[in-house]
Amino acid sequence: MKISVLGATGAMGGFVIKAALQEGYAVENKVSSKDNIENLFRDVDAIIDFSCPMATEAMLRYAIAHDMHIPIVIGTTGLSKMHIALMKDCARHVPVFTAPNMSFLISIINMAVYAMAKLLDEDYDVEIMDIHHKLKKDAPSGTALMLGKTIAKARGRNFDEVSDFVRYGIIEQRRRGEIGFSVQRCGNVIGTHEISFMGEFENIKITHEAHSKEIFARGSVQAAKWLLKQPNGLYTMNDFTKDLMVPMVKSLYKDFFTRRLDDK
Repeated sequence: MKISVLGATGAMGGFVIKAALQEGYAVENKVSSKDNIENLFRDVDAIIDFSCPMATEAMLRYAIAHDMHIPIVIGTTGLSKMHIALMKDCARHVPVFTAPNMSFLISIINMAVYAMAKLLDEDYDVEIMDIHHKLKKDAPSGTALMLGKTIAKARGRNFDEVSDFVRYGIIEQRRRGEIGFSVQRCGNVIGTHEISFMGEFENIKITHEAHSKEIFARGSVQAAKWLLKQPNGLYTMNDFTKDLMVPMVKSLYKDFFTRRLDDK
């Protein structure tokens, strides 16, 4: 597989290049957000993008305008509804994969919080903590927003109506079903996300800590390999992991609920 990397001069771009080479793939074009976007599309099988919203927009608009048919993996965060609309438009002609987090463990957590939000009613308050390094420009992180949207979906709620990003001064009493977000930007933290379900008598928390950006780079390279086999459309980590996780979850619950009382 031959790939192009958009955002090649950034930290994530460097990790993507390293991960691709370790897999034996060729990195044909290394393009920064300031370079000519056209260079991305020269003689490659797939494009991996970890740049900035402006560069991602330029890439998508070029692909649409020139009817390009090269699969695109997008890991850029801080994207708006306009970018989503562009991705959907582009995906009519080519497979497009987008994920705010390329970690397989985050996919597992995303599925777990969906199940928990289904099992625990809105008597359990939800808070999401997002901690990243001081150079990260968007807040809350794309991962935090994804987790919040997953919980809102599980509870049949409109995310925009139940999310709360600002608490300052005199605030109203917490709304039932509210999903609160807290953000820290400090030091060199790669990425930590904590999801709390807080009841009157007991609480449960799930925490994910990323120790290296390499996990996101490796995930993006695997996603690009997978995307080559897919028809045109817009894909997420749920699509990427579904074939693996659905049989696993079915087996897991079957085994768990058929245990005997004397099982150790």
